[in-house]
Amino acid sequence: MPRRFRAPAHRRLVVAVSLVSVVACVLSACTAGRAGSAARDNTLVVDTSFVYKTLDPGRVYEQTGYLVVHALYESLLTFDGGDVTEPKPGLAESYEVSSDATRFTFTLRDEATFSDGTSVTAEDVEFSLERLVNLKGSASAYFEGLDVAVPDRRTVVVTSDEPNPNVPVLLTMPAASILNADVVTDRGGTSGGDAASKDRAQSYLDRTTAGSGPYVLERNEPGEQVVLTVNENYWGDAPAYPRVVVRNMEAQNQKLTLTRSSSPEIALDIAGTLLDGLPPALSVSQQPDTAYFSFVNTDPEVSPVGAQPAFVRAMRAALDYPGLADLLGSRSGPARGLIAPAYPGALPEEDKLEQDLPRAEKLLSDAGITDPAIEFIYPAITYRGVDLGTIATKVQGDAAKAGITINLRPLPLNAFLEQYRGGDAQMGMTPQALTYPRADSMVRVMSPGGVNAERMNWTDDKASAAVRSTTADFLAATTDEDRTAAVEAWQHAMHRDSPYVLLGNNSGTVVSTPEVTGAEYTPAGWIVDLAVVRPAG
Repeated sequence: MPRRFRAPAHRRLVVAVSLVSVVACVLSACTAGRAGSAARDNTLVVDTSFVYKTLDPGRVYEQTGYLVVHALYESLLTFDGGDVTEPKPGLAESYEVSSDATRFTFTLRDEATFSDGTSVTAEDVEFSLERLVNLKGSASAYFEGLDVAVPDRRTVVVTSDEPNPNVPVLLTMPAASILNADVVTDRGGTSGGDAASKDRAQSYLDRTTAGSGPYVLERNEPGEQVVLTVNENYWGDAPAYPRVVVRNMEAQNQKLTLTRSSSPEIALDIAGTLLDGLPPALSVSQQPDTAYFSFVNTDPEVSPVGAQPAFVRAMRAALDYPGLADLLGSRSGPARGLIAPAYPGALPEEDKLEQDLPRAEKLLSDAGITDPAIEFIYPAITYRGVDLGTIATKVQGDAAKAGITINLRPLPLNAFLEQYRGGDAQMGMTPQALTYPRADSMVRVMSPGGVNAERMNWTDDKASAAVRSTTADFLAATTDEDRTAAVEAWQHAMHRDSPYVLLGNNSGTVVSTPEVTGAEYTPAGWIVDLAVVRPAG
């Protein structure tokens, strides 16, 4: 089935800009307002709490790294703004998918060039994707089982060992960015099977750029700032801001800084309850893309109470879902399914969960569970503007109304992860976000056999027939439409029979000053497309 598109909006945008010399802030704590007005108007300042180890596309996996790499590099396909329903053209102007979803043929653009002016070819795509897999980095596993062939300079054929309709979505990921193979090879890079031990290009890619994106890397100062300047050889329409300064800043300071700013500036970590009290002149773009859930151990030796399915069902009935949504600052309302509302396959709003205390009490009584008590661990952190302790305390209070005693145990993050991953926790809570904007990663980790299920000691023999069959139906589906329908059925089965208790959703957020427009949050992974942010008016 052929897929041909118009170029996405950010590649159609035509902006007349005057490239002027700009003085960048050197310290992450300084403000754009200290520069002259011309420099200030031509510099986009991005405030965020840094989370990245590298800017090497083959190794990048963290939030800040994705943001920057998406501006420096391009992939075969992309998403347009906050809409992640269908991949749009990137370096590929079109693609075709075989009926069994095992063969994907991409046709490259003639006009695409790297920042050094050389053409992007199919050989560059082959090198980049093979290097990604063979580096065996955090994102590599998602691309295992894919083979890349190059019939000619403009054609790339990706084949999958098994039906996988998500290949086009995977190829939007910043990790799948296309590098200039000649440049990277000259700097010690390799795509060979021994790349994990032999590749030496990371230090070069952390200092400069070998991509085709709208920006190039001027300076990378880990812990302080990353400075981008416009790519003079960019093949598409020039971005509106010739310079971008990404600054490391704690979330509370982001709110204070943006409130006082009169410059082109955006902040990426003002979320949850931090959104309260923002001046109305500031613009807020957000999408609910993170699910919060409680997990209950199914091993009676770890948790005699939690191992009883009636206890988990009673916990679900005991919760005040609108109250939890208020604490999370969720504009999507009460929880309704394990797939967050931002993604295809999310359950409709009419499926929102409701509190039913009489049902909770009856479930416990019918199962002969009296005076149940359980230990509840959670990481003692603030995540996306929400103190997780407030959520845990709310769960504790709701459960008490049904006669359930929850003993809260806040832990430092590392200690929490150690106990959670070891399968020793009786009960606990954690956020869960998708690695890429499809339900697959959630289904695979949460279903029996998945890594999260293993931590709850939840195995196939403990799972219901409905959970097993809906999981199999989802994994066997070969089209986006079939998978969307299948994941809805999977969520209903998981709500009835799994050891997970959904709590609510939180949103990724971009807040911007009145001086800019187009700062749209995307659940695609790179937060915001810096190349489409432009002056207001």
